[in-house]
Amino acid sequence: MNLRTFRIGEYAVGGIIRVRINLESIFIQTLDYDTEEEVTRNSFPLNDESYWLISDRLHELTSSFYAERIMKFIEENAEIHSEI
Repeated sequence: MNLRTFRIGEYAVGGIIRVRINLESIFIQTLDYDTEEEVTRNSFPLNDESYWLISDRLHELTSSFYAERIMKFIEENAEIHSEI
């Protein structure tokens, strides 16, 4: 299991995005920057459509710059790729 916390601040919903990757799913949480209480939670199964679903959700939660950085972390640690 891989876990990474991105402390983004005002450019993300809540300010913190936490990504947890296990063998079957990817979990994305947003947390309040000050209290670290959960704001949102999403889970995505690892399948062919996951890359675009995760990318779309991250672009809703934060700026394109941070969404791409988080996607890079996910691609490096999970069997998920864009099929371009």
